[in-house]
Amino acid sequence: MPVLRVLLTAFGSFPGAPVNPTMAIARRVERRHGRRLARLGVEIHTAVLPVVYKGAERRAADLIAAVQPHVVLHLGLAARRKKLSFETRARNRLSVLHPDAARQFSGHMWIDPQGPFAHASRAPVARCVAAISQTGAACAASIDAGDYLCNQTLYASLGGPAPLVAFLHAPRPRRLRPPRKGWPRRMTLDQMAEGAFAAILEMTKAARRFATN
Repeated sequence: MPVLRVLLTAFGSFPGAPVNPTMAIARRVERRHGRRLARLGVEIHTAVLPVVYKGAERRAADLIAAVQPHVVLHLGLAARRKKLSFETRARNRLSVLHPDAARQFSGHMWIDPQGPFAHASRAPVARCVAAISQTGAACAASIDAGDYLCNQTLYASLGGPAPLVAFLHAPRPRRLRPPRKGWPRRMTLDQMAEGAFAAILEMTKAARRFATN
């Protein structure tokens, strides 16, 4: 059985998020499930991407060229959402209002002035959402990956050679203190890590099917 390579990325800090929980989610997936994935013939490679507009497309392309993954799963923070969001597309747009971690602005509204309006996710979306939900983590498909580095990185990756590319947005995790009475309970980092792992398993199954066809 040929070895499958999975690239799992997280993002670093940025204005409004001095600690990005996606880094902890990626570490949990690798630490807790790396051996199981190895037994299944899957190598997992993790990386943390800086939240910097300049060079984002090149960083994504270089990372994919170095790992040559069969599956790419990017993790990003969507602080205002309450569920894990499995993105179904990336749009060719950038914010001109939100600074990156270097306190710089994008300076333009398009990721690629010559590129298509959008790229569709190359992943079994419905199966991944169902698999994540079965772990107990709330999850839904999303058509809006935003206009920040998450969308920019996904757009660049979908324009590259990796067979299966997806993006999972994570909400802010639950605090150590219990929420006030009547406030919704957020998911824990552990729950989100299990959801990300379930998505990886589903995507590697799809990659195996593609490899045998």
